[in-house]
Amino acid sequence: MQPVKVNIFISHAPEDWKQLNKLLRWLYPMRDEVNIWYNKPPPPPPELSLPWQLLLFWYIAPDNRQKYYKIIRARREKAHIYLFLTSYQSLSDRRIEEDIEVAATRRIAGNDNVGPFIFPIILSPSRWKEVSGLAGFAPMAGGKPLSTYKVAEDGYLAVTEELAALLKVLQSRLGEAKFYQSRLEPTGNVQLKASTGSGQPYLGESESELAYQEIEPFQPPEWLGWAIILFLVISVLSTMTPKRLTIGRYDNIEDAEEKPIEFRRERPMMPPRDSIVFPPSD
Repeated sequence: MQPVKVNIFISHAPEDWKQLNKLLRWLYPMRDEVNIWYNKPPPPPPELSLPWQLLLFWYIAPDNRQKYYKIIRARREKAHIYLFLTSYQSLSDRRIEEDIEVAATRRIAGNDNVGPFIFPIILSPSRWKEVSGLAGFAPMAGGKPLSTYKVAEDGYLAVTEELAALLKVLQSRLGEAKFYQSRLEPTGNVQLKASTGSGQPYLGESESELAYQEIEPFQPPEWLGWAIILFLVISVLSTMTPKRLTIGRYDNIEDAEEKPIEFRRERPMMPPRDSIVFPPSD
């Protein structure tokens, strides 16, 4: 039976992106055992260059943000571990409050063995215990703010070691739960439910719903658009040009209409003689 990968959802404020990026580098060696999810929406679709806006005025670029938001919500509801990067910036972020509500609801419906588990990671001193919904959860690294470590790497090391120890235990428990659930279901019809309020842990089913693949926007080169427009303009002007102005075969000859005929007769044409008898006409 394929082992269940542990899903880690990291909630953070946009201002704490630097700390998140550093934490991701520390967790990179775990990439084969865990799925690390965090909210980083794609940018809005870029506009076409001016010539292509004129040529393809009806074209609407695909917006990947709508698809991404749908997938990130599904990931948030199927995480095994929630990490909340806590700072004074995160205390005023409404999106983090929504993440806390989803995580806390799932934690109440879950169980103590397979989670989901919620851990604040204190980035800097703040009043998170007084004003945050995370006050009832034990923080990692003993609750010591990472910014107060004399050596910054010591704080990230402490968080990484705690996660590594938890992953070994949690992965074993999830594997046992998956095996137990497969024995309860009829052979060949294993359908496991996700833990979205039912109290049953997410055991790795419906992986395709959590995959995100960005649709590349149509971005042709600008010079090609100008070349097509120039070709169209020349084609239209050529059909609108008067016939008189078209270049003919002998138009480059000066005073062509006033020139005499090429071969002048030396003698004028004579009328036929009377002695010539023409055959009678029918």
